[in-house]
Amino acid sequence: MARERIDSSGKVAWISLVQFVRATVLVAAVDAAGVMIGAAILDVPFVLAIGVLVFLGAFVPLIGATIAGTVAVLVALVDQGPITALIMLAVIIGVQQLEGHVLQPFLLGRWVSLHPLGVIVALACGVLVAGIVGALVAVPLAAAVNAVVLHLAELAQMPVEEAVDELEDEVIDV
Repeated sequence: MARERIDSSGKVAWISLVQFVRATVLVAAVDAAGVMIGAAILDVPFVLAIGVLVFLGAFVPLIGATIAGTVAVLVALVDQGPITALIMLAVIIGVQQLEGHVLQPFLLGRWVSLHPLGVIVALACGVLVAGIVGALVAVPLAAAVNAVVLHLAELAQMPVEEAVDELEDEVIDV
């Protein structure tokens, strides 16, 4: 019985990590596309490089894409002046608002079932323990732990016979 619970918990954690990565890649792609479209409309040079930088920066939770987007603002400032740089800054802020208020809560809330406060607490703990690397690892780790705890709590609520049947069905499905 314990072996089946551990096995099913591992599968649940893996599924949660895969869903987290999918959601993060989708959010990063939307961030990069939004910034690239804004930069292309404003005729800022190095649009593709800026997009790749924003895409990679989006993997650092909360601040990564914004910090990477400041490169686009600096390039716009140097190439075309302060007005274009301010417009580029508005594009960056708009894309971040879309990410923070629509995409992140919708995708992470639906696919990973992790509360936004849980994300913030996990990030704070990760930064305190291991700096930037801790921030990168904290949220997926919190998502996996959350999924396992919810799974085990669900199994604990079931009668023993029903839990055994549930676990055996999971073993057969694999």
